[in-house]
Amino acid sequence: MVLPLSQLVQQLNDKKDEFLRYDTAFAEVRQAYQEALARWQQQTIADITAAIDPQMTDWGARPIEPWNQGWRIPLGVQWPHRQAAREWAMTQLMEVTTVAVDGSQMVPSEELFLPVGVVQAGWFLNHHRRDRPYAKEIALELITPAELRQAETELAQPQTYRLHERYIHLRRFELELKTLRERMAEVTAPALLLFDGSFVATFAESYTPQWQGRYVAALCQTLEASRQQRIPLLAYIDGSQARDLVTLLAHLDRLAPSLHLCDAQLLNTVLTQWGDRSPLFLCDRGGILETYGPWAKGIGFCYLKAHQGYPVRVELPLWIYEAGQLNAVIRWLCGELITGQGYPYALEVADQVAVLQGSDRQAFLKQLQVWAAGVGMELRFSRKWVSKQQRR
Repeated sequence: MVLPLSQLVQQLNDKKDEFLRYDTAFAEVRQAYQEALARWQQQTIADITAAIDPQMTDWGARPIEPWNQGWRIPLGVQWPHRQAAREWAMTQLMEVTTVAVDGSQMVPSEELFLPVGVVQAGWFLNHHRRDRPYAKEIALELITPAELRQAETELAQPQTYRLHERYIHLRRFELELKTLRERMAEVTAPALLLFDGSFVATFAESYTPQWQGRYVAALCQTLEASRQQRIPLLAYIDGSQARDLVTLLAHLDRLAPSLHLCDAQLLNTVLTQWGDRSPLFLCDRGGILETYGPWAKGIGFCYLKAHQGYPVRVELPLWIYEAGQLNAVIRWLCGELITGQGYPYALEVADQVAVLQGSDRQAFLKQLQVWAAGVGMELRFSRKWVSKQQRR
């Protein structure tokens, strides 16, 4: 069956007023925050610091990089045509080793009456040197029934597909960051490592403290490795819903909190030209960040105009800024964006390496079936899956 478009259009028309009321209310909130942004981006860090209640512990964002003309720092270069931009990108990246990691997973399903999963991390390394070829590979981990039962025991919850899916996501996250650290140990400066996701694991706040701790440990180990080895590391978040600057402006102007306005929407009227970025801010969100130990106040972020959509969020360990490397690292990232036509090329390749398709799931189940028969283990598949295999 296909989506009944006629019914959809009818319901959209029937509920038009609800949509229009939401749009009007959101526009009013956005206008209030845009006015606050216009005022405060003309002030200084000292002005903002003085205006915040000294008893306030979680600002959302703390400005740390001075600005001259509002919260817009232009890249400072323009090109007459696409080829000139590509040549600039090649110049920026020449002899800079870029590394990106992305992951994928297969969770237990009703096709097989045996809880088993797979996680894998794909990585791509490019030396940007003619005498050294690029490399790409996959790191894979099999999640066994025993490991999934252990997860059930840890959380004191019965077997559920949702629990298993969360556990496998955790294992994938850990594998991605482990793979990043392994590649980090192999490269020398100048180098740039890219992570697809945030360093601030707010999404894990609904998990148990034990699982929260594992997310935080993986992140902090990776951030610390970057600091110790002096290899820049960026988290790249396209489509970020973060609200740290919105929170800061709400404190400054005593505005009502907004659950729907995000930083990227707010800065879209400020960062108007490709390559524009905001100043660097300290992420001061509270919550799970309070468990990061020395890294609780060690993660910075800025927003970058990377394409025609809303600005993207870039997070980084603050040592990069303190070492005076921020502008160089942003230029390397812009070089990657030009090469990837709006998305970092290294991350694009890592995603292609890591992604698991439907055909991979079928191949996995077939290989599992062959292996089980060879070791004398009986596997039971759903009749639906067996029927599909017989028809193909």
